[in-house]
Amino acid sequence: MGFFKTAINEFGKKTGKALGNKLYGAYADDKRVGINRGKLKEESDGLKVVLKQQQAEAQNARFQADLKRETIEYEKNLRLFDDILNIEFEPANKDGIIKHLTTLSAYIDLWSRDTDLAEYHEVASSKYDVGVALLNAIDPDNPMNVYFQQRKIERDKKKKKGVIGDIVLWSVVAIVTLTLLILIATGVIG
Repeated sequence: MGFFKTAINEFGKKTGKALGNKLYGAYADDKRVGINRGKLKEESDGLKVVLKQQQAEAQNARFQADLKRETIEYEKNLRLFDDILNIEFEPANKDGIIKHLTTLSAYIDLWSRDTDLAEYHEVASSKYDVGVALLNAIDPDNPMNVYFQQRKIERDKKKKKGVIGDIVLWSVVAIVTLTLLILIATGVIG
């Protein structure tokens, strides 16, 4: 009975596969599906490689764009810095001094926000201070003197406030660090 049952089952499998292949094509056979799954996996791995390559290319493009933007920004700041270095105050030209002081004031405000450009800010501030002193010396009654002096005072206050804030911050950090070290050394924390 086992032989006939096995033969009938095998006949049913083969007939079912043949019928499935006829109806659904070559992908209906179990063995072929297994082979195709392997091919699909290889294709999937290939797609992963292509996708990773596209992601790397996109990341590289973003990096290149960022680098180009930073280069343009650096060159722009360098040109502005050259403009500042070329500023010369002529005592006979009060309008020129006022124009230069206005320009320097804008540069100081622009560069005060960026710590990478601190040296540019310092040079602009120094030139500004010279210009304010010169304008005050040659025309003490000029109404722009008050404005430029006020801007200088505000900048100095902001600078002092920043220095005081830094001192307070570092003092707090030092106190906390020393406290932790003492607690660790005494075995309270450990």
